[in-house]
Amino acid sequence: MICILVNDIDFETVVSPVERALEMLGVEFRTWKTFLKGFPEEELRCDGLILTGGFSMSGYFKGVVPVLGASYVKSFPGPVLGICLGMQILARLSEESLVVSRELGVSKIRLNNSCELFSGMKGEVEAYQRHNYGLPYVPCGYDQIAWGDATFIQGIASKDGTRFGVQFHPEETALGSEEELMRIFPNFSRIVCSH
Repeated sequence: MICILVNDIDFETVVSPVERALEMLGVEFRTWKTFLKGFPEEELRCDGLILTGGFSMSGYFKGVVPVLGASYVKSFPGPVLGICLGMQILARLSEESLVVSRELGVSKIRLNNSCELFSGMKGEVEAYQRHNYGLPYVPCGYDQIAWGDATFIQGIASKDGTRFGVQFHPEETALGSEEELMRIFPNFSRIVCSH
């Protein structure tokens, strides 16, 4: 089972676009709204995690100090996919800093489609962006898997192939992300199943 950690208070009472995407694709999942009920219990069986976008890392870090959420994600043994803020959380867990990098709207992204997360996808796509921060460097233990012009580091993958981050929003097809990007979710689900 994939657990979605929803980090955006805008989805306190409504279904998030990531949940909608997984429902549409028939991927089994369970949702945790981190700002309301924290993180999955020890006994809950999560095989993979998706960290959604949002506006605050407070459930993961207080300043530079990791808190419960950061410890949970860092010690999680299965595959992890971070989207926008989720990718930034993965970078912070690798002790990488963030820089101001504001982007709102659709931009062209180049993908390394030899990466399992982008399997079967074309090499260049239009993706919806909504972020204020980006990564200045690829974190230690990761490779870059996607590139942009305004925010250069658009995707990362851990060298062991279990952690992935994308700065853009593949789930936001209504706001301009190409349908092609929805393939990320079944690809991630296959990665989780084969882990």
